[in-house]
Amino acid sequence: MTTPIQNNVLDTAISILEQYTVCDRCLGRQFAWLSTDTSNWVRGNSLKLTLSMMADDDLKSGNQERGRKIINLLAGHGLFEPAQTIAKKNLIDYEIRTDCYLCSIKGSSIFDRVQEISQRASDLVKDIEFNSFLVGTVPFPMLEDRQDDLRAKYSLLHAEALKSDFSRELGKHLHETLKKEVEFERPHLVFIYDMVEEDLRLQINPVFIFGRYQKLVRGIPQSKWDCKACRGKGCEECEGTGRRYPDSISEYIGNAAQTLLKGTRFKFHAAGREDVDVLMLGEGRPFVVEISEPRIRSPDLILLTKRINKEAKKRIKVKDLKITSREHSQKLKEDASKNIKEYSALIQAEVPIESAELRRVEAELTGSEIEQRTPTRVSHRRSDLVRKKLIHEVRLRKLKDNDIEAFFKVQGGTYVKELVSGDGGRTDPSIASKLGVSCLCKRLDVIAVYSGVT
Repeated sequence: MTTPIQNNVLDTAISILEQYTVCDRCLGRQFAWLSTDTSNWVRGNSLKLTLSMMADDDLKSGNQERGRKIINLLAGHGLFEPAQTIAKKNLIDYEIRTDCYLCSIKGSSIFDRVQEISQRASDLVKDIEFNSFLVGTVPFPMLEDRQDDLRAKYSLLHAEALKSDFSRELGKHLHETLKKEVEFERPHLVFIYDMVEEDLRLQINPVFIFGRYQKLVRGIPQSKWDCKACRGKGCEECEGTGRRYPDSISEYIGNAAQTLLKGTRFKFHAAGREDVDVLMLGEGRPFVVEISEPRIRSPDLILLTKRINKEAKKRIKVKDLKITSREHSQKLKEDASKNIKEYSALIQAEVPIESAELRRVEAELTGSEIEQRTPTRVSHRRSDLVRKKLIHEVRLRKLKDNDIEAFFKVQGGTYVKELVSGDGGRTDPSIASKLGVSCLCKRLDVIAVYSGVT
């Protein structure tokens, strides 16, 4: 006895074929999420074969009307050869159809293009290093609309979209052709096929390289700094270079990485940044360089380290390079204001300060929370906000004359120069406000960056 679900599926299949010409694959796709461990073609072919067997049984047992009707549907709208054979034997007329309503364009099924697309894909990646890929499809709007209308008309709760079916089928062929694995989360490449334009585009996903840099010379910005007067166009003030500073940390690292990986451009991400006149010492500042459209994905990182350090000529130095992920890069930037940084500084006070006074200020600032309004020196490019920052530790030591040696352990994003000077009251409290005299940070070095990203 036929179960209700079988009746529902078979009845729905007959209803579809009464109105539309549908190939095996597209009929099966309307029930794609039923009995999933098979293909849409097998699912659709099985439905048609079952209906054909039932109709043939009707013909042989005397139920001519129902049998002839179903064979007529399968042979014509169903494009089903076994039913066409039965129709010929039983002299059943049917309308000869060739184009599937749901997948045919310009007289052929969109799936007939798969082999040719696979060859084009193979040609596209001949000189590209990769181990995984994914397929995306831009569907033909008319076919997509037809599928949507069909789904609504027959309440097809288990149907699959054409683009999903096509992408999977193309992915299978590419897997065989390229001998590479399909990867849904982090594919090295993405093939995007546009059904309308018949265009195959290749998206090469970026490579991310983590490392740490030390800045050994003052006067180098972290990123390229354009001339303020001409905004990078070149003028008399910058001697036609378009730049305020001739080099940058990001360019030393990014240009070398882009060249070695044969990429098209780079982005530089770091756990915060030091001022141009500040050194970055200790173990260095964590960074991630993102290389776009790389044709090499497994570079020699020892060689890259040597190239960067050689090109930088002891101005900067990198270490601990390794391949990482986009998530790593994002976390690096997100955590920049949460991590802890250590600084050494040389402070010049307006008058000589006694050691006892320095001990008092140390005790009052260590473990305290300060409020910092965006400093005057960066207010032209930063939002005018008041930020609360935790000062973990302050150590002060008297030197000769008015000079003070300082150590700070602070929350990321703290403006240490303003922690010293007070910036006209915009940072409170400060070394200057606690001592009651003007103070200037004459020299500042970052000596440690404690980041959760390694």
